[in-house]
Amino acid sequence: MNLATKKLRQKILRAAFESQAGHIPSAFSILEIIYLLYNNYLSEEDVFVLSKGHGCLALYAVFLHMGYLTEEEFYSFTRYDSKLGGHPHRGKHPKIYASTGSLGHGLPICVGTALAKKIAHADGKVFCLVGDGECNEGSIWESAMIADNLKLDNLICIVDDNSSQIRSLPSKGLASKFRSFGWRAIEVADGHSLTTLALALEQARCPAGIPTVLVCKTVKGKGVPEMEENMFAWHHGPPNEEQYKRFCEGLSA
Repeated sequence: MNLATKKLRQKILRAAFESQAGHIPSAFSILEIIYLLYNNYLSEEDVFVLSKGHGCLALYAVFLHMGYLTEEEFYSFTRYDSKLGGHPHRGKHPKIYASTGSLGHGLPICVGTALAKKIAHADGKVFCLVGDGECNEGSIWESAMIADNLKLDNLICIVDDNSSQIRSLPSKGLASKFRSFGWRAIEVADGHSLTTLALALEQARCPAGIPTVLVCKTVKGKGVPEMEENMFAWHHGPPNEEQYKRFCEGLSA
C-alpha cells in the first residue's frame, strides 16, 4: 500500500464507523484498482461501472480524492439525505454511470455500453469491476458469450478475486473460464500493487480484437490484519469506537 491508499482506508473506516454501515473488507480489496483507474487511466470517453456495488466506499473515497465529492458529502454516507447510499445510485452523482449492487448486473450493462460505442464509432473503453463471487451468477457468462460473439475489444472486465466464496461455492480458474469464452485473460498476482496493476492495465488497453479480463488476486480487508484474518465476520460489520481507533492507528504506522 502507498501512503495515499492508506489515508483513503482511514477515511473509509471513519465513514463506516460514523454511519455504522458499509462493507469495509470489500472496499479495501478493490481500493487500489479503483484508485489507479481514476488517477491514471480513465478518460472522459471511458466508462467505469462498479458491478460489485457493496464495495462502494472505495469508489466514494476515490471520488473524494479526485475532488468529485466534498468531505461533507463523503461523510454523509447512507444518511437519509445523502447522495451516497450503500450501493451506487446513478441519479445521485454524475460520475456514477449505473446503479449497481444486484450481483451480475454490471457486466451486462457494460456489454450494452460497449456495443453502443461500437455502433456509434465512439471513442473510449468500458471498464467493469466484478467480484469473484459475482462470477457465480449466470448473467456474467451470458454476457461473456455475447461480448465474445460481438468482438467487443473495447470492453475490459476486472475481477476482484478476494476468495470471498471459499466457504460456499469457490470461484476456481476464472482466467481459464474467461479464455474458454473467447476472452483474453490477464492474471494479476497482486491486485494491491500499483506497479503490477499498472503493467496489467497497459497490456489490457492494447488492442487484441477480443474483450479482455484482468483477474486480480486481492485480500479482503487488506490493510487491517484483523479483517484479513476474520474476513467473513467483518463482511458487513462496522467497527466500534475502540476498534475504529485501533485500526486507524495500524494504518498510520
